[in-house]
Amino acid sequence: MNSQLLREQVIPLLRNENNLDIVRYYLSFAIVFVHFAELTGTANYFPTSNSAVGGFFMLSGFLVFYSYLRSKSLAQYFRRRAQRILPPYVTIVLLCALCGVFVTQLSASEYFTSSQFWQYLAANLTFANFLQPSLPGVFQGHTYEAVNGSLWTIKVEVLLYLSVPLAAWLMKRWNRMYALIFIYLLSYIYKVWMGHMYVETGNIVYHIMQRQVGGQFLFFYSGVAVLLYFDYFQQHVRWLFPIASVVCIASKFVAWFDAIEPLCMAIVIIGFAYNCRWFVWMRKYDNISYGIYLFHYPVIQLVVYWGLPQRSHLMALVVVLAMTVSLSLLSWYFIERPVMRLKL
Repeated sequence: MNSQLLREQVIPLLRNENNLDIVRYYLSFAIVFVHFAELTGTANYFPTSNSAVGGFFMLSGFLVFYSYLRSKSLAQYFRRRAQRILPPYVTIVLLCALCGVFVTQLSASEYFTSSQFWQYLAANLTFANFLQPSLPGVFQGHTYEAVNGSLWTIKVEVLLYLSVPLAAWLMKRWNRMYALIFIYLLSYIYKVWMGHMYVETGNIVYHIMQRQVGGQFLFFYSGVAVLLYFDYFQQHVRWLFPIASVVCIASKFVAWFDAIEPLCMAIVIIGFAYNCRWFVWMRKYDNISYGIYLFHYPVIQLVVYWGLPQRSHLMALVVVLAMTVSLSLLSWYFIERPVMRLKL
């Protein structure tokens, strides 16, 4: 794969007139709704929310590999990724740790001197959220005591970013189609094997590992595949889109469709984004979907702590949405956008 030739082929095709913003918002709010349902014990009526995380990884593959192609050097690629994801991530970790003192069952001195507090900071700031997801005395008695159960995906996201230069190197040595098929099959085998081991042993570790980075290559590199064959994709989208849509719907009933669902999801999402002009106007405005993803979980936990769902589920949901959007706007205007504009 000649990087310069591929760059010349792909980048002109990705025009600004697309619906990627509404796709991001849809995926973000789908996850907000499913977490609201889980943490409050209510029903979730948001459509296709269970596939939202996979959709995010797929979209990430499409956009991040595009960013890699645009980067003049490996250092620039990693710098851009760090500028985009780290500032709000570090902010939410520190904010939760500091504000936890207002909802903990411990005294302030006990809270800040607890080893669990410092373990939380160390684990979450290094993306090892699974080592210490909760803070001392915070949200005890909740359905889940994790302060921010959404952060596990950021670790996976970072590992996927790190895989991009390696995948690009593999594509240079092999035919890029062969490289993509190899990565896809390897990920699918990993996912099936972990699922099999979970069924056989009942060990929850296998279920957790199934959704980690090895299993998410399916979605990420499905997005990459659509990007790298974007011209072919656009030429044949009229028949690719309906077939892929049927597979995504039928995968709930036809077991073997699970093997191609990630690729079909990529075709459906990117097909919608680049062949429908309904929401192009949203490109004029800043996108805060990343902030929504990062902030919503602790906000829901806080609303549960206040007991709002017991009074009114609708009121609790409205408060969650209002607080999440407000915090996301503040994060964008005062943290994310200023850092992204820095010329490092």
